[in-house]
Amino acid sequence: MAPQQPTIRDELPTIIVCNAVDTLRGIAERAPAPEAAHRIIAECFSQQDQALFWGPDEKLVITSRPIQDLTWQTRFLGLPDIVNLSPATDSGSLFADLIGDDQLLASLLEYVGPGRRFQLIPHTTTPDLWAFADLLRLKYGVIAELPESCRDQGLRDLLDTKSGLRTLVAETGLTGAACTVARGRNCADRDEALAAVDELLSDETPCIVKADKGEAGVGLLIFQPGDDTSTIVQALKESTFYGEDPIVVEEYIDRTDSSDRRPIAFPSVEYVVPDDPSHEPVLTHVCDMLFDGATVLRGNVTSASLAEAAWYEPFVAGSRKVAQELQRRGYRGHFGIDAVARGGEVYMLDLNARRTGSTHVHDFGVRLLGPDYLKRHTVGNYDFYGLPKGSTLTDVLERLGPLVCAPGQADSGVVPCELTGLDAGRLSCLIHAPSLAAFHELVQQVHDTIQRD
Repeated sequence: MAPQQPTIRDELPTIIVCNAVDTLRGIAERAPAPEAAHRIIAECFSQQDQALFWGPDEKLVITSRPIQDLTWQTRFLGLPDIVNLSPATDSGSLFADLIGDDQLLASLLEYVGPGRRFQLIPHTTTPDLWAFADLLRLKYGVIAELPESCRDQGLRDLLDTKSGLRTLVAETGLTGAACTVARGRNCADRDEALAAVDELLSDETPCIVKADKGEAGVGLLIFQPGDDTSTIVQALKESTFYGEDPIVVEEYIDRTDSSDRRPIAFPSVEYVVPDDPSHEPVLTHVCDMLFDGATVLRGNVTSASLAEAAWYEPFVAGSRKVAQELQRRGYRGHFGIDAVARGGEVYMLDLNARRTGSTHVHDFGVRLLGPDYLKRHTVGNYDFYGLPKGSTLTDVLERLGPLVCAPGQADSGVVPCELTGLDAGRLSCLIHAPSLAAFHELVQQVHDTIQRD
């Protein structure tokens, strides 16, 4: 496999700003009530902890809130002590909070040291990142190298929309290919979206309506043939997630069609597009996304055995064409594509122009199991619910007992992580196993253990 992060320089101090929640706030704040917005954000907040595994071993990780039980995680995994800092306020933009926190800025500058140059790795490149980099350069004479940030903010933001992906696929020449987008279209408003829904349902085709800037399943509506028209109209009218943005309507592909016996899967890929156009985009890993119900993502798993699936080759070939087109347009850094596959037919659902929810899975494998970890291991993550609120790491370790094993201690094991979510009863685990079947067995064991009284 190609190098994990071909643009990162080990000789420079590394600062990671995990502004993962910032990408969700825009759509969450369109929720019909403040408490609904809070629930959406709280559900994903602990994803900030994934930054522990990004980049080189030694780094400063800046998160919206302090990473819970950081010392235990680094010692358990044999990682060097990672510095973690958080701003005093949480405005919804981690970079803006950095700019406004003199004490945190002083600590950051001290970490950078006399060389006055460092590399900055964000979860998502936002306009506030550029303001932060300008502040450091103009006020403090410190240069932030941005090896993973696309200089064209407009391009990055367009790619990170549902309508942007559909347009990109058409312009890349993938319409009608084995790897494409589902039947459907970009709609200018609710009236056009209703017409698109009617068109699909009249053809006995279930459909899904997507908010253009939706994240984490927010803003999705699913309609089935036979649904009452007035119910559809009301649902579209009452949804607060569309704003003035385009609305995407397309065929909804799931497991409910009993007449089609082709297996359904939800694969994803992640690439790194280097800044140097003479170097090809790097496919870092391929995952199978693990869902609970229609739209709730619980985890990801990467395994060499995925290459045997009928969808694998067409998805890799099609997504590589997308990666090459992004590079031609000037994009650089990480991006991922989520898809649904029906047999060997692949339909791309979403493009995330940033690090993704499975980046840390691959980084965990490379760092703790070796660059060729997929030759011997399957690695994934899974979010478990059902722990009592207010649970602690001690509670988790007592419950899971011998299942908890770091790589190198046993052929398989469970590593509690994203512990910032424990207080809400959510436990995320990284799981390493010798095979895909063994991975799923461990997922079931953890689930059963957590549900046990």
